[in-house]
Amino acid sequence: MSTTLPRHKACNSRKQLAILIAALPLLMGCSSDSSDWSNLYRIARDSWEKRGAATTLDQAAAIPYATIGVSLDGEQEQILVLATDVDGERMWTSSSKIAISTRNGRIVRTAGLGTDLTALEPMQPGDTSGIMPGIHIWNADFANLGIYSASIRCVVSPGVPDPISILGADFQTLRIDESCQSDRLNWNFKNSYWVTQGSGRVWRAIQHIHPKGPELQIELLRPPVGND
Repeated sequence: MSTTLPRHKACNSRKQLAILIAALPLLMGCSSDSSDWSNLYRIARDSWEKRGAATTLDQAAAIPYATIGVSLDGEQEQILVLATDVDGERMWTSSSKIAISTRNGRIVRTAGLGTDLTALEPMQPGDTSGIMPGIHIWNADFANLGIYSASIRCVVSPGVPDPISILGADFQTLRIDESCQSDRLNWNFKNSYWVTQGSGRVWRAIQHIHPKGPELQIELLRPPVGND
């Protein structure tokens, strides 16, 4: 039996996301420190201009907020800033009206990419990440395809040691791979996550969010307070 959010709750969540994205340019005027917000969104806006190089340490350090680097199909990396953190779901965005929401390092919805994941919810209650060895079932919505509650079955393999480096910092991480398949969507794909033991923080991930969309690589450049 499906345990996805009731349709009215999912719709409210998507409406809130759309309203927040549309209101991003207004946040500068509403902030108690408009200079900070102005600088934040100027940097975020500039970061989305095309360039042929990965994010540098200086670029990441210039933003005094939690940030991630995102690249699509291996193209230039762009910076997104943490806009909201509600009940473990974090929305990262820029003034270009691109938004990616994550939960425990997994992308659960996007907006502004063209081929967007409208919602991703676990089939089983309490299965909030699925980045643990075993079988995990998800229900996914794709509004632009007119498809809702599409079942996706993922088999997550045990992690293997695979240290990584981000902006010159080394992390002793486990790479956790998951193989996913959906009969309804005629879609097979593989995701990978680089996770630190103990904290469970996802420092890097390669994820697929749409049957017709790009591969997304995410790196955590400046982590939020607390664990993912």
